[in-house]
Amino acid sequence: MTDLQDTSSRKTSPKTGPKTGGISRLLAQPFFRLLAINWLIGAFAAAIVLGGLMWLDTGGLRSLIMASDQPWLPVVVLLAGLMITLCSAAMGAAIMALPSEPGDDRGRRARSGSQVALEPALVPVPVRVRERG
Repeated sequence: MTDLQDTSSRKTSPKTGPKTGGISRLLAQPFFRLLAINWLIGAFAAAIVLGGLMWLDTGGLRSLIMASDQPWLPVVVLLAGLMITLCSAAMGAAIMALPSEPGDDRGRRARSGSQVALEPALVPVPVRVRERG
């Protein structure tokens, strides 16, 4: 009898079968998948920047961190600040690149077929000449 209750309490959808919760359901939505991918790009960039700062010893940063009693603490704080900055920049750039309406390509790069070639125009500008004196 408990098997019947367990199978009847599961929610099923005709398209996807049993509903799963959590991250897999969230990543099935395109907008959140876009944010997650760009968050990973920002996190990777933050790790690369931190590695570069430590490797190049910019401003004596690596030497200062290694002289500390707990060198992991400044590394974690620096990584957290870089991740906040670079992840939000990557996610914000991805959001701003989205079109404002369905079928509208204003937010994206212009495709070669829809790009209009503009010619520069010469416009005369009157300029006053002052005498040197």
